[in-house]
Amino acid sequence: MIDASDVSGAFKVLEEAGYIQVAACAKDLLSIDEALDQEELKLLQFIEETSPDKRLSRLITLRHDYHNLKVLLKANIFDVSPVMAMSRLGTLSEDAICKAINGEMRELPAEFRSALKKVRALYSQRSSPEVIDIVIDRAMHEALLDLAQTVGIQFLIRYVKTEIDFLNLLIFLRARKMRRDTWLVEHALVAGGNIDHRRLSQAYEDESQDALMDVLSGTGYEFVARRGLNLLEEGGSLSEIEGFLEEIISGLIREARYVPLGPEPLIGYILAKQQELRIARLVIAGKAAGVAGDSIRERLRDVYV
Repeated sequence: MIDASDVSGAFKVLEEAGYIQVAACAKDLLSIDEALDQEELKLLQFIEETSPDKRLSRLITLRHDYHNLKVLLKANIFDVSPVMAMSRLGTLSEDAICKAINGEMRELPAEFRSALKKVRALYSQRSSPEVIDIVIDRAMHEALLDLAQTVGIQFLIRYVKTEIDFLNLLIFLRARKMRRDTWLVEHALVAGGNIDHRRLSQAYEDESQDALMDVLSGTGYEFVARRGLNLLEEGGSLSEIEGFLEEIISGLIREARYVPLGPEPLIGYILAKQQELRIARLVIAGKAAGVAGDSIRERLRDVYV
């Protein structure tokens, strides 16, 4: 896909791999995005047909519901149209979300009402679009962990906790690189991972390298954190760290297929397919923006095979 001459050529590779075909005359970004959505719908249908636990479909739809909540909040605050940014794969109706934003929350599930209230409280303290992003993203990851714990499959719990850990490490390092204040980091860090997010916040306030290493002692994340801090001192990019963490996630997904009896191979496939779709969207977006192939490669996750 990266080596293709244009967006259409990149998507042609996906079509040859079994993705839904898009008519040549309509092969623009919008139609390709719709085709990728259709592929994700196929994944949802696969889950419905093969899994006795229908809650696994929420691994997909939760992310889209929180995305739509974020989009509609920003549209309401900044008086812009949300149409182009809305996901078609969420389970919450746009009407229910809009009513909740305007004060009528009865139709919105409790976890989304809670997220909305937190956004309003923090946005009143700091009126910035990134406040909306960090509160909704935090709520989404905490909801994913709650889902995993409710389902009760240890592999899934481990995966979500690891994802939270990596997210928190990247928040810490990016904030340090951009010299963001402690208030923002404190509200962006997600609870529930293997790393205590409160101690991580304290380490950020401390500002010394030793403070972070003390928090991570015995977690297995010491090397990547030390490398990240060194890159910051050198003024380098954190893309190396992002790639390293993403390879660990891919390795974790691969482990699932070696479990002979149990739900792990199915969950591994669901997570791997989501990863594949994120990669496809990243490559398509990069090709459309004219980003060099080598730059796109730097941002790619190690693909599950």
